[in-house]
Amino acid sequence: SVCVVGLRQAARGGCVKASGKKKDDDNPYSDTVLLPQTDFSMRANAKAREPELQAWWRENQVYEELLRQNRSAGGDNFTLHDGPPYANGTLHLGHAMNKVLKDIIVKHRLLKGKSAAFVPGWDCHGLPIELKVLQSLKSKERKGLTPMSMRGKARDFALKTIGEQAEQFKRYGVWGDYEKRYQTLDPEYEAKQLEVFGRMFMEGHIYRGLKPVNWSPSSRTALAEAELEYPPGHKSRSIYVAMPLAETKAEALEGLEASLAIWTTTPWTIP
Repeated sequence: SVCVVGLRQAARGGCVKASGKKKDDDNPYSDTVLLPQTDFSMRANAKAREPELQAWWRENQVYEELLRQNRSAGGDNFTLHDGPPYANGTLHLGHAMNKVLKDIIVKHRLLKGKSAAFVPGWDCHGLPIELKVLQSLKSKERKGLTPMSMRGKARDFALKTIGEQAEQFKRYGVWGDYEKRYQTLDPEYEAKQLEVFGRMFMEGHIYRGLKPVNWSPSSRTALAEAELEYPPGHKSRSIYVAMPLAETKAEALEGLEASLAIWTTTPWTIP
């Protein structure tokens, strides 16, 4: 007899004789062909199967059990702290690529016997979250906002978004300890930041200087370089500027009103 078994069926095991009507009663091989019997679906049906598989991971604590086994076997520690996404909305393709690549690294380390942990985290401060809150408010509500009420609304929005994003990351199949995630709005996290800042100050790494900062009149906040956008077709005239020397040690310039000449294509930065 011939047993036709694929990889999927082989995993399940078992063959049965082909059943049904014979196409050719004179075919001497009809009764010798054995086909596999399996409940393994021939269709991927990922929309239904993936949640079932992920539920099985959670029920059997597959990630936690792998960590325990590797730790008890003396596996080296490997911790990947997530570079935190902003808690400012639903996920997009960039989030998917970022988290899946990190998940590949962690799972690979787990298979190598390391105690590999992924620590999820979220950035809960800044303009992206504030803008999302403002977009959800009516103009009358915006006018009545105070700095403290704005912070309260931003906090509520961030916490709600973190819960939603965490569930979406789990749906991606990303393993991690989501119950012990870090959030930059947590008092413990902020206290640790102050502690580290204090150590940096005591060691002389913090100083006060001058630096131009871009300002948004409409959003009433400072802007990072990456947040600047210029209108299409914008052209700036270049200018030469004389910067008077406050003092000089050059003997040849003593008694003279000397200046340094500069040239720039971004004249709006001069003020």
